[in-house]
Amino acid sequence: MIRNVRKTLDSIATNNEDAAFALMRAAENTRDEVLRQHMLRLIHRLNQDAVDLRVLRDEVFNPAIKRALSVNIS
Repeated sequence: MIRNVRKTLDSIATNNEDAAFALMRAAENTRDEVLRQHMLRLIHRLNQDAVDLRVLRDEVFNPAIKRALSVNIS
């Protein structure tokens, strides 16, 4: 079960990165500056979500990392 959740989190993160990359290509080709800025914000959000998903995966499913994080925070 845990392995499936880890794989799902990785898959969603990868899909977000792929979508951000495709959106980046589209942003490069648009001449509408307002649309481009909106797309760049979405790209940033997709990439940040991918990072957050991978951090979550590591924190929740890797006790050694979880312990190291709690020691560093304390």
